[in-house]
Amino acid sequence: MGLHVDFAGWRGKIGQLLPQQLVQQLLKSRISLAPASVGSILELREENETAVRAIANSAGIEYTWDENSCRFVIGRGPWNLLQSELRGNGLFVAQLAEAGSYSASESWSVSLTSLESGVLGAGAMWDVFPDTPDPIHDVMDYVGPVDAVYTWVNSADPTWQTDYEQAKANADGHLNSSSTDPGRFVSHDELKFSIRSLELNLPWINHIYLVTAGQVPSWLVEEHPKITIVDHTEILDAKCLPTFNSHAIESRLSFIPGLAERFIYINDDVFFGRPVSPNVFYGPAGQAKFSLSPGHFMDADEVELPVNSAAKNNQSLMRSTYHRTTSRKFKHVAHPQLRSIHELAYKQYPEELARTAGHQFRHPADISLPSSLAHQLAARTAMGYPTEIDYAYLDIGDSNFALQALRLTRGVLPQMFCLNEVRQSSQVQQQERVIKNLFQSMYRYRSSFEK
Repeated sequence: MGLHVDFAGWRGKIGQLLPQQLVQQLLKSRISLAPASVGSILELREENETAVRAIANSAGIEYTWDENSCRFVIGRGPWNLLQSELRGNGLFVAQLAEAGSYSASESWSVSLTSLESGVLGAGAMWDVFPDTPDPIHDVMDYVGPVDAVYTWVNSADPTWQTDYEQAKANADGHLNSSSTDPGRFVSHDELKFSIRSLELNLPWINHIYLVTAGQVPSWLVEEHPKITIVDHTEILDAKCLPTFNSHAIESRLSFIPGLAERFIYINDDVFFGRPVSPNVFYGPAGQAKFSLSPGHFMDADEVELPVNSAAKNNQSLMRSTYHRTTSRKFKHVAHPQLRSIHELAYKQYPEELARTAGHQFRHPADISLPSSLAHQLAARTAMGYPTEIDYAYLDIGDSNFALQALRLTRGVLPQMFCLNEVRQSSQVQQQERVIKNLFQSMYRYRSSFEK
């Protein structure tokens, strides 16, 4: 079952009664700040893979390397022999929460030093098949390239701030307060740590595209062969810029030059907690898997929020085209996409999407394409279906955020979790300390994308 951070049960009610100072102390003791890391995720993984290969080759044990999942593949008998050799040579072997292939009975992480559960992805990953792995892919496995797309903004940039204030002053009367709330734009260095979590737990990602307003993070290696910076001017018409509307930017992702047919759209407030395979995101024929929330957008406490307005607009499109209704929200996770589905959306709803792209701030008439409409279209065209995701949602603006963070660190980390901030907290410095502790503890090894 997934990790659901809520406070409905008796444990949650007791937790809310705990003094914030005590919660902070408990959190600090559980996720004490780690020292500065030595080396990177890739360096650590390469060291572990080199050591394991040497032991397996020396013992004459047969195995295969799978480029699709970036894992070693081995049969049960050879694995039992190898595991004994590994332990005999002082290596550490830890079982993963789920297998990487449908044919695998289990998966393991192997390392030269003991790895905590949150960094098992830095080990040498092994999928163990019950018999000889020939061929190595199950009929249910997705095999093929998958890109990742991030959207990011540096709200501390003076030019961005000037443009933002001017646009807000000139905006019409349709703005919801959350559309311009500082919490939507404030940075906690999420992008850096989200990319760390991606490289740690999804090493099979083909290429990363970072969509920005002419900005580049100061820590980013721009010449890295696996990342491309995409300026808003490359995907949005000049008349739509500058934009401060995530719906507008998201509506144009399929216009990114060179983007693969299958890509995962990731907000920078989404993180990967443990190793996951391509099967988590795509079905055997490449269908996109999406994750429904138990909540209904029409039952939301704040129906007027832009995200709920967009869901209602999407519902109208489904009714007019497919004579079906919609009501369920989608979880705030990494969203698997099909570029062809985005192109279908533009064929069917060009006016609605053009209006969305033209709104500088989130607007009641917006369409939410990758996080909602694309999933609905994929479902109706047999190119997508719902699945369960092990997931946690934390609200930075909530007064109980420290307690939510404490709960996150207990036990096995979820496949994905989100640190969202719809409205800025009144306790900015306190929340910042909690976030810093979380990030530095969970993702202390730098990615290869950092200088």
